[in-house]
Amino acid sequence: MFDRLLGLETEYAIRFSPREGARHPGNRVVYDALAQAIRRQVASSPGERGDLTQQFFTENGGAFCYESLPQAPDGGLIEGATPECRGPRQLLLYQKANDAILERAIPEAELEMAAKGHPGSIGVLKNCRDAEGNVYGAQENYEVEIARGLGLWVYRAGLIALLPLVAICALTMWASMAATLVFLIWIFIGALIAEKANRKGQEARFPDGWMPEALIGQASYWLSLIIWWPVVAPMALLLRAVAFRRSRRCAEAFLISRPVITGAGTLDAGGHFGLSEKGPAICNRMRMGVAPSDRSIFDTGNLMKPMMMLFRLDLAGFKALLRPRQRMQIGLSDSNVAQIAEYLKIGATTLVVDMAEAGFIDDAPRPRRPIEALHALAADPTLRARVEIRGASPMTALEIQQWYCAAARRWVAQAGALSMEGLELVQLWQEALDALADDPGQMVGRLDWITKRYLIEACAEEEPVAVQRKIALRYHELGQGYLARLEAAGTAPILIEAEAIEEATRQPPDDTPARWRGRVIRDHARSDEPIVVSWGSVRVGGVVSGKVIQLSDYKPGGSKP
Repeated sequence: MFDRLLGLETEYAIRFSPREGARHPGNRVVYDALAQAIRRQVASSPGERGDLTQQFFTENGGAFCYESLPQAPDGGLIEGATPECRGPRQLLLYQKANDAILERAIPEAELEMAAKGHPGSIGVLKNCRDAEGNVYGAQENYEVEIARGLGLWVYRAGLIALLPLVAICALTMWASMAATLVFLIWIFIGALIAEKANRKGQEARFPDGWMPEALIGQASYWLSLIIWWPVVAPMALLLRAVAFRRSRRCAEAFLISRPVITGAGTLDAGGHFGLSEKGPAICNRMRMGVAPSDRSIFDTGNLMKPMMMLFRLDLAGFKALLRPRQRMQIGLSDSNVAQIAEYLKIGATTLVVDMAEAGFIDDAPRPRRPIEALHALAADPTLRARVEIRGASPMTALEIQQWYCAAARRWVAQAGALSMEGLELVQLWQEALDALADDPGQMVGRLDWITKRYLIEACAEEEPVAVQRKIALRYHELGQGYLARLEAAGTAPILIEAEAIEEATRQPPDDTPARWRGRVIRDHARSDEPIVVSWGSVRVGGVVSGKVIQLSDYKPGGSKP
């Protein structure tokens, strides 16, 4: 039980309120100030994506980076990724450690911003939807058997068959990059010559705004999508045909009904309250491309990226793709701030994945139209909506969750080695479902959507929707948000103590690849030797003469790779 690696990726929104007379410098500047403050807190090393996203890894094995769209480089988000963990409670601990690292960085970042001429206050929000309706948020990662038997061979053969296409796309990418570089140099020289001629002997300078960064980024983004489409499209079909088939089939009904316990709660423009911030934006069961708008229940972008990275001759990433166990990524995931909700999100899903992989729930309910069912269930805070189930009567979200919870209780009871954490999770899960059926108000401080709705109704029920939505956003703010205040008042239960969180900001989890990643980062914190870190490897030293530690060679309980 729980014999798999787990991880969370969370996108945090950035709020900067400039003081009177000051201006907003853009989120990238705010992120840089936060990143500098974090690096002063804990040992860190640059990531391999550092040039593109300012990525860096910390000594606990986790990572932070800046995520933005090409057309809005200054409107980005902070992405925090936990180290690989074993077990739901450990993952909750390291998610709270990431939250704490960011929260502690805010005061120092504000001082740095003020010193650079940008006085104001910084807020970091752990949510999935901003005031304009833009969707982002969390993704969950579970190590799962991607296929077995014939399916595994079909999967591997399909990847190998795509290699000629990858080579053609990589050559096209290199050629386009070279052509773009030549074009930019030509424009640069032409602009300088024109500027010098216009000024008649005055000092030539590069004209301001001659080529907007957003335009360059957007053009590069769409060019990359077009170039790689011949690889992405067939790979998406291959993954849909063979990847995680049993787990997807058995867990789908669980995931579309899961917002009753894990939903963050959301208010639309008309004031209607729904269970999930992320749920209404989901449009596919499984991702079919790499565009951010292609939001799906099961995300496969993490499997597509190693194929695209072959243009950088990253052979280790492709080799890792051939392994029978891969990272199954859940895109239908709200960001939780209530600890009970976050623990149930991770723990109940881990139990379901365990049961699915073992063939224990092959008779799980199967929604007839999963995306329509998800939207219907996520839009219904009364929990009375029913969705069609293949070969059975329509079911409510609570009835679907009760089915899975009952199966998990049998699974835990018959486990060879009695799992205390499994028993705790099933008990918490059942208590939440019983309370939702009897009196949802019992879950204030425990489930996010219940707590958020309670605060809106108690504080601003007669106020305009705009005021209610401000309360909904402020609920998610780290440190000063409404849920944080409920925790401080003892109204929201705390599962992870502050002392454990403090230790987890510096110590990586044992018995996972993060242990070695964190150890190398800490050992080289005061060294002049260059180090570049990724999820799969650590390079110590130069590109040619350096030593590369492959973290994919890690074995549970084994020695350092």
